[in-house]
Amino acid sequence: MAAADVPVAVAAEKVAIVDTKQNHELQFSSSISKTEKREKNPLAASTAEKRKLPLWLANLLLFGALILAVLLYFFWQADREQRSFYRHTREHTQLLAQVIQLNADNAIAAAAVIKTVARTFMLNSARFIDYLAAIEPFTEAELTALALESGLNGITIDDGQTRVSGPPQWQNDYSTISLQKNDNQIRFTHNIEGHIFTLNYPRQEGEGNMWLAFGAQRLESLQKQVGIEQLLATLSRVPGINYVRLEPAKLPPTSPPQLLKEIITDRGMIVEARLPMNGQTLTAGFKSNFLVARKQGLWRDFFLFALLLGGLGCFCSWLLYRYQLASLLNVRRYEQRLAHEREDAALGRAAAALAHEIRNPLNAISLGLQRLEIEESGLKSEYDPLVSAMRNAVGRADSIVGDLRRFAQPLNPERNALDICNLITDIIALYQTKADTLAIEISMENKLSTLDRFIPADADLLGQALENLSKNALEAQPEGGFLKITLQKNNQELELIFENGGLEIPKIEIKKIIEPWFTTKTHGTGLGLAMVERIIRAHNGRFEVESTEPGILRQYIFLPYK
Repeated sequence: MAAADVPVAVAAEKVAIVDTKQNHELQFSSSISKTEKREKNPLAASTAEKRKLPLWLANLLLFGALILAVLLYFFWQADREQRSFYRHTREHTQLLAQVIQLNADNAIAAAAVIKTVARTFMLNSARFIDYLAAIEPFTEAELTALALESGLNGITIDDGQTRVSGPPQWQNDYSTISLQKNDNQIRFTHNIEGHIFTLNYPRQEGEGNMWLAFGAQRLESLQKQVGIEQLLATLSRVPGINYVRLEPAKLPPTSPPQLLKEIITDRGMIVEARLPMNGQTLTAGFKSNFLVARKQGLWRDFFLFALLLGGLGCFCSWLLYRYQLASLLNVRRYEQRLAHEREDAALGRAAAALAHEIRNPLNAISLGLQRLEIEESGLKSEYDPLVSAMRNAVGRADSIVGDLRRFAQPLNPERNALDICNLITDIIALYQTKADTLAIEISMENKLSTLDRFIPADADLLGQALENLSKNALEAQPEGGFLKITLQKNNQELELIFENGGLEIPKIEIKKIIEPWFTTKTHGTGLGLAMVERIIRAHNGRFEVESTEPGILRQYIFLPYK
């Protein structure tokens, strides 16, 4: 009996080896053809190499380049703002220099006008007093009253014999005034330390001289108000200007305005500029709060825009990455399905050829054994067991050939509305007697609603697959066990779970039981689960196996509802 199975298994192994060699040859020839194409068309090869850059990474690099461009634009804009501020600073410095120069010229002219007005006033007063003294000499009291009325600080008349002053001894308050007689020349002086104008007037209406004193405090105050110091103080209080001052000359007379440094103070940053002016250096400090605020605004806008671009780039790259992963997964699934279909086609052709070649000799052997049985009267009785054993071996071989023929046939399921619960109930009823004999408990847990029980499927093919699973579960537990069938909905798929004991292979090799020709039975071709996987895949479903516990096999069937 075992000897009859050996030729079939050996033949199947030979077919698998030949098919594997053919696959390797096809892969080798395809790689050679790709290499030849790459050598014939280097441009296409280089293009293919360039396309290896992931699309999501290219998108991320693009957004990185955009952020870099924004950064460069920011630096350009910041430099532009700084150059504009410095240009305005130089222009303002020149404008300040012109204002100060104009004010200086006005101050000089005002000083000259003030002296002229004071001299004219004192000359007119001297002529009037000389006229009155010629009519009648003044007493000290009269002269004092006249001085107060005229706004003079003091008057002294010397006719060569007597000297009258009003107020008396007023010259003692101004120790720098000299009342000595001169050579009949009018002398007008301005004593800065004493803050007084003095006039030495030779009398025209009589003998002697007159001295008049006039306080210069008010005129000096007026002159100070239009002077450079007051102008510098006023300019320093102008918004945007921190200070303006004149310093000793440090720059060439023809030097343009220079930006020397930026000074950071408690009140902000100051840009200092210098300009030569009339032998001195005009130093002006301008507040750069606007420039600092503008730079801070540019930095803020840049970071916000860069953050927005970076977030958008990462989001787009993530979407592209997910899209590429999904596309790659679809391609891999398609390639796996194509590889399975090619493998099934190759196995089918090999199985069909093998079944055809073996079926004919089996028929001949079967006919010969039938003839021997008919003519057994001429044989010895000791040959009866041998003939019977040969008949059984031929029957098993014919069953194997039938399995091969069924595996080789193409699957074209007719999808009609099928009640999966009724189908499984019928299969359980079919194997219930054998399960009771082997002490195997069969149970079904239905978690489906009434509408979820119906799926588009081929009843014959799907029934064949479920029978194979049930039959394998019973054959794997000859000494008793269990078979649990669970039906439930998983998203948009129907999920069937077959769980049974009797698993005798290591957990690491659990995936191999779906492969053709793999079996742990003494008798069998190893096409049962492979056929189940083909039927489920023909229904656009999935068939998976796993071992949750030692000795426990769990098989999953996922079938779509549409």
